[in-house]
Amino acid sequence: MKDNLIYSQTTRVVGEKNNVDNFKLGIKRLEDSKFNYANLNFFEIQELLDKDNYKEIFNDLINFLNTSSITFNIAHAPIHYPFFFNAYYNRDDISVLKNRILKAIDVSKGVGVKKIVIHVGTYLDENYNYDVEKSIEHNIKYLEPFVEKAVESNILVAIENGTQMEKDEPLFKNTAPYIDELIKIVEYYNKKYNKEVLGICFDFGHANVGNLNMYDEIIKIGNKLKVTHIHDNYGIDSHNQPFDGTINWTDVRNALTDINYDGELTSEVRYTVDELSDSTNINKTYDLIQKIHQG
Repeated sequence: MKDNLIYSQTTRVVGEKNNVDNFKLGIKRLEDSKFNYANLNFFEIQELLDKDNYKEIFNDLINFLNTSSITFNIAHAPIHYPFFFNAYYNRDDISVLKNRILKAIDVSKGVGVKKIVIHVGTYLDENYNYDVEKSIEHNIKYLEPFVEKAVESNILVAIENGTQMEKDEPLFKNTAPYIDELIKIVEYYNKKYNKEVLGICFDFGHANVGNLNMYDEIIKIGNKLKVTHIHDNYGIDSHNQPFDGTINWTDVRNALTDINYDGELTSEVRYTVDELSDSTNINKTYDLIQKIHQG
C-alpha cells in the first residue's frame, strides 16, 4: 500500500431525502474537517434527478461543489441497493432508474470526478437458485450504457461487492455477485475497450456481513481494486465507524500492502443530521482511516 494515499469521506447524510440543504450541510462539515476529498453520493438526492427542472437543480449544485474547498474525486451512482434482474426487468420505472445513473455520470463529470461506483445484481432461476453465468451475462448487459457514457466522460466505473448474507433463504444469500463474478465482468469490459475502463470497489462492511475472508478477497482482486469503502459492523450493514465492529483491520492493511494498493481510502460511515452539528465525528473517522493505513 502506498504511503501517500488519499482519504475521502462520503457526502451521504441520513435525514430527509432529496433535501439539498441537508446535502450541502454534509459538504460544509467536510470543509471544516481534516478531509480534503469526498465521494459524491447521489443516494439521498436521487429522486431530484427525475424532476423536469433537474438541470437547474444540479447546475446550482455543481456550482456549489465547484466552489467548495473539497475535491470530489469519486462518485456513487444513485441506484444503491442489491437487486434481482428477474424483478428489475419487470419494473415499470426501469427507464427512470437507468436515466438516474446516466444523469449522475453527467453531474459527476461536471465536478471533475474520475471514478464512479455502480452496484450490480444477480439472476435467480425459477426455483430461486443462483445462476452464475446468467448473472454475469445480465450484469454485462445492464452496465453497457453506463460504461459507454463513463468512457465518453473520461470516468472509470468501479463495480461494488454487495452484502452476501449468511442465511439459508436464497433471497438473502444471493443478493449480490461474488468477487469472482465481478472480476469476469471487469475483464470483459477492459478487453472490449482494450484499456482499463472498469475496476472493482471493495466494500469492507458488505464483505463482513457475508463473513468473507478480507485478506483472501483483496488478494484475489489485486490490481483491479480501484475504490474502497471503509465502515464497520457486527454482521448487519450498519455503516459504523472503523473499529466499531468485527472487521480485522490488520488483515485489511496487510492485504492492501501486499497488492501495493494505490487508490483512495474512502469512508462510508453514515452520519445523521444531528451528528453533524460540528466536524467532530468526521474528524474521528479521518483519524481511524489513518490508523488503518499507517497502523
